[in-house]
Amino acid sequence: MALSRFSACAAALVAVSALASCAAPAAAPPPPAPPAKIVLPAGAPGTPSWAPWPSALHDARHSGASTADGPTNGAVRWRRKLEGAVTPGPVVGADGTIFVASNGGVLHALNPVDGTDRWTYDSGTPSGGDLSISPLVLPDGTVLFPADNRLIALSSTGQQLWSEPFAAQVTSPVTVDGKRVYVGDSSGTVTALDVSAPDGHRVAWHVNVGTTSYGSVVTDGKGRIYTTANSALVALADQGASARVAWRSDPHDDITEVSAGLAPDGTALLGTNGSNEWAYRPDGTLLWKAPRVITYSSPAVTATGLAYVADHSGVVHGFDVRTGAETARYGPVPGQIWSSTIVDRAYRLYFGGQNGHAYGFDGDGRQLFDVDLGGPVDSYPALTADGALVIGSGNGFVTAIG
Repeated sequence: MALSRFSACAAALVAVSALASCAAPAAAPPPPAPPAKIVLPAGAPGTPSWAPWPSALHDARHSGASTADGPTNGAVRWRRKLEGAVTPGPVVGADGTIFVASNGGVLHALNPVDGTDRWTYDSGTPSGGDLSISPLVLPDGTVLFPADNRLIALSSTGQQLWSEPFAAQVTSPVTVDGKRVYVGDSSGTVTALDVSAPDGHRVAWHVNVGTTSYGSVVTDGKGRIYTTANSALVALADQGASARVAWRSDPHDDITEVSAGLAPDGTALLGTNGSNEWAYRPDGTLLWKAPRVITYSSPAVTATGLAYVADHSGVVHGFDVRTGAETARYGPVPGQIWSSTIVDRAYRLYFGGQNGHAYGFDGDGRQLFDVDLGGPVDSYPALTADGALVIGSGNGFVTAIG
């Protein structure tokens, strides 16, 4: 999700004040017919990690998939009001602690039972906008907190260990092994940090892809890192002490405001503000494209190759990431979906809407619940090990459902 929204019509009126009106855009083509029956893969959608939900979209590939069961009804376990809009997405540590920040710049470590604070850390730099940026919990319990143009390392008890400055707003960091961390910023720079160094951390390399980026990086853990920049998908090759751009593919399908999703076979999925979703092979060649409406929701790709994409029509689409065939469709729900989608081990699907509601669906497309959160959802949600959906909303609340 982007930092700001501007319509083409408004931009034209500002640039050319003599215009009395702006022509309406051409009508979008009708969406393809939904699949006759939802087809789900036979295997489990998620793979285990060192914590129930250690990072944004669960892992470094953005699988969006848990190995635990999520809620099957809309019972609210607790609600907690923070000091600003809860746009950042929550994550969950190994002991169940929920780490979530507000746009007020404060990171909260919450008790998963009742939502009370175990500790807080005030970065002193409030942020705005609607870009969902999450902390990262490392295997040793260290929490990496993106705070505007800094990445702050905190101990499991909330003490600052170190801080690394960046040129622009930091997006969600990722790691596979807990030793090398990749993080992007909005200037289009990707940085590799070694966080197991004797002095706490060191910068291994920086690579600038040359333009503005709103997406967080993803990686396969084998030296390939992906980032989005303007309307392009950029692949980087990690060479240890340096990195290079391996390829860049630009469909020129309007700007990309979301992170990429990465399938286990190396297929990278790109969502844009344009008319298609795009899938690329590991060498950067186009594998398939699928007509869709605008998406502000980062795609999630399960371990079984099912790609979930939510869009402005209030619908979540499931694609076979190998072929582009639509195998599932959920909704529509009222309004647009900017929140990312996540799934539990039974392929139950969860997300939030701009209408201020949180939704759950079972794997066959039946709605399980509809919970009114009272404010629009930009935040990317998380699932706990004991079956709770944790989701933030623009009215400053964090809600645990289940």
